[in-house]
Amino acid sequence: MYASQHFTLSAFADEISPVLETQVSTLARLKVPGLDLRSVNGVNVLDLTPDDLQRVHDACAENGLHIQAIGSPVNKVAYEVLNEAREYDRLKRAIRAAHLVNVKRIRIFSPMVADDQHDELASKVMDWMHSQKRLAEAEGVILIHENDDRYWGAHPKNAKRMMETLAGDHFRFAYDFANTVLQGYRTMTDWFPWVIPYIDTLHIKDAIEADHQVVKAGAGEGQILEGLQALMTAGWKGPLTIEPHLAAAGPFGGFSGAELFEVAVTALREVADQAGVVFND
Repeated sequence: MYASQHFTLSAFADEISPVLETQVSTLARLKVPGLDLRSVNGVNVLDLTPDDLQRVHDACAENGLHIQAIGSPVNKVAYEVLNEAREYDRLKRAIRAAHLVNVKRIRIFSPMVADDQHDELASKVMDWMHSQKRLAEAEGVILIHENDDRYWGAHPKNAKRMMETLAGDHFRFAYDFANTVLQGYRTMTDWFPWVIPYIDTLHIKDAIEADHQVVKAGAGEGQILEGLQALMTAGWKGPLTIEPHLAAAGPFGGFSGAELFEVAVTALREVADQAGVVFND
């Protein structure tokens, strides 16, 4: 048995609908108090105006919600020298958004590198990420790196080296169970023996490797139940962010729709209940 522990529940609300009012009303109805801000009305968070961001902030407050993180696409590019400068500027825009809605967390990635160049370009990728970490330190925000299935940091060997070198108060990890499966790895053997101390946030979706299919929590090979139990044993506490991708998945996000999003929330609550997890209101 595992003693119950309280975790925070959040979601990428653009999985529900592009419409802000539908996003926040659905989260409130399903008692998901956090919103990870990725897009509103089809506009990516990096392109939202200050007035747009204020509207999101106010809508959340009016519905008893809080903004948990900025779900930026920073570094979802191929490794190229010109891209490094562009992504640095895009991170500045993500930081501006974070300041305007009064949050610290910014989800980022690491650039895409050809499979046969992972070791050859490792030091250059690390320099790229280190530069962004220094900006985060100066701006007082926390970068949370996601192990997306198509980028350098999706591979445990690369991610381990990156976190051992860069992890700190301003550089943490966003662990995604489904992305692990889609890359051919497993949570309990390839990641959790070393990554737990670096995890800030969990991204909740599951997957089946053979079909390359994203499924609801507990229906795939992501080992979400075992992962939650391991985190509880380690005394970890943090946000669980629902990112179901049950209807569609693309390079810059996914979509579920309100009905499938509710299926995803129910499935996570069932797995969490088995693990002894209790969510904060």
